[in-house]
Amino acid sequence: MVQVKDMHLPTRRAYHVIYDSSLVEALQYASSNNWTGVAPDLGVPQFSPERFPPKMREELREMSSTLSLEWGFHAPGDDLSLTATYPPVRLAIIEYMKQIIDFSRDVSDSATNLVVHAGLPPSFGKAGGEKEAFLKINHELYLRTLHENLSELIEYGEPDVHIALENHAWNHMVREAIGALLSEGLRLCLDIPKHYGPDLGIKSEDWAIFQENRNAIEVVHVHDWSKKHGSHQVVGTGSIDFKPSLQLLTGLGHPAQYVFEVRPRESAQESLSNFSQILKRTGISL
Repeated sequence: MVQVKDMHLPTRRAYHVIYDSSLVEALQYASSNNWTGVAPDLGVPQFSPERFPPKMREELREMSSTLSLEWGFHAPGDDLSLTATYPPVRLAIIEYMKQIIDFSRDVSDSATNLVVHAGLPPSFGKAGGEKEAFLKINHELYLRTLHENLSELIEYGEPDVHIALENHAWNHMVREAIGALLSEGLRLCLDIPKHYGPDLGIKSEDWAIFQENRNAIEVVHVHDWSKKHGSHQVVGTGSIDFKPSLQLLTGLGHPAQYVFEVRPRESAQESLSNFSQILKRTGISL
């Protein structure tokens, strides 16, 4: 087990809880290993809100408070889309998201966050290679759907569960929605490897949003990327240049929560140690 004793650490740091047997176990591990919080992913079936009756929620709240640990949460992102227009499906997604917000609020004794993905509408490419024709034709419908869904979640979460939109598969429609929703209280989640393309070039349109709205950044996802294994690798073992992101993130008005999305937790622990050395070398404080 890697023990991090270096002082070059983000003020707020949590690991992505996926393979832990329980949230109680996750809190115990975090408390013993230099984390200041935990970030369970609600895409994991055993962490689904309906599995936690009021008494269990109160116990988690008391335990995290006693251990001085904060929470962060990640909504299911692989199979739920906030662009879904099918009426009963859309209603069910929003209802489940509200259950997640209720759970997040119940176990937290301070403000917390819920990271969400926008999701993608259907794609019906045309012969010859035109891939976005369908989205162009139905742009207003999907934009309105995304805006209304996010707006409803932002309002429901106020004032203590901040909705943070992750830069996962952003397109023109999503970037347009962000521009309208920031004034409504939308927060941003910067996933560092995801603002790089497959050629390791920065996605300039996405990056511009973070540059222009840096104080809306609530959560930062930290992991590495390698050509062989893809993303969610141990920090320092891949090809990601962290320095541009760290320079942007230094001196934020409100410190972001750094969630190490490297699994299992022992690999997150190793990543925290390596990330500490990056901060030390660059002289950046978070």
